[in-house]
Amino acid sequence: MTAVAPQGSPSPAPSPSGRPAPDAGTSTTGAVGRPSFASILGRVPRAVWPLVAFLVLFAIGGLIRPNLVTVESLIGTATFAIILAIASFGQTIAVIQAGIDLSVPNTIGLSALAFLALVGPLGPLGAFVAALAAGAVIGFFNGAVIAKLGLTPIVTTIAMNGLLFGVILLAFNFSELTVTPDFVIAITSAKLSVLGISMPAVLPLGLALMVVLQLVLSFTGWGRSLFVVGAAAETARLAGLPVDRIRITGYMLSGALAAFAGIVIVGYYQQASATMGASYLLSSVAAVVVGGASIFGGRGSVVGTVGGALVLAQVATLVTVLNLGSNIQQLIYGAIILVVISLYGRRRAA
Repeated sequence: MTAVAPQGSPSPAPSPSGRPAPDAGTSTTGAVGRPSFASILGRVPRAVWPLVAFLVLFAIGGLIRPNLVTVESLIGTATFAIILAIASFGQTIAVIQAGIDLSVPNTIGLSALAFLALVGPLGPLGAFVAALAAGAVIGFFNGAVIAKLGLTPIVTTIAMNGLLFGVILLAFNFSELTVTPDFVIAITSAKLSVLGISMPAVLPLGLALMVVLQLVLSFTGWGRSLFVVGAAAETARLAGLPVDRIRITGYMLSGALAAFAGIVIVGYYQQASATMGASYLLSSVAAVVVGGASIFGGRGSVVGTVGGALVLAQVATLVTVLNLGSNIQQLIYGAIILVVISLYGRRRAA
């Protein structure tokens, strides 16, 4: 005898394979109305995962050497991380719009050296503004070549990086650039006491800059258009967005932020050299991609970049503790970039 489904409860339609399709109210895990573990993880903001990774690495450091798990050690790692994050904020802007800025290292160097050289004739404030303007001009040329001439961001910005290094070698007498203005020291390396904890001023400075930039990206028309251009430039153009102008201003902001990073580095370390920005070529990209930005554009945040910088700072601490050397550190950074990019590539292909 054939069973008849109760009235009002129609039996599910068969699937193309002939088997009954699952009821709409039943999840794939078999639990009605209960979200799966994967769906719960999917709701976690991307910027949280770098912080989780940092805490795991921090705990591993404590297991290797217990005296690393102290407030002083945490402040030291966070200080290194925030300087790296400031150097990576401009890179974040470039990556969000589906670009990359490989001129960051020598934009840092040129702007910092220009700042020190101009303190005498222009005063500290005038030199500060001039250095930021120099970074913005460098970004303008990067953006104009990419947007108007159609050259790829990698070729354009790496060529600019080489050009800037030549300018640095030709234009500056490094023996004369030894005096760091007091106000830069005051906002970077001077010690502050917050809730009884001593920390360098660069830490709250970097966090304040992070908040401002995140608000710009999240709540301004220009910031939101940056994501649209990075995700689908042609669609944005058809929708009437000034794509070229958005790209150029994005690179200008990237250059200005790199210039600001150069001033911060000079103030904190109180020294400058022709190669002072070289270590930020790989690490600035690594901080951005570890922080959850897609190297293909359309996704990223400066909050995530700070998290990525924390991860890299803790990696640097572990490398130092294990006495592996700076070459191994750069190798690890490169491996991290390759792994993250390959994961994003697989997701796009899917």
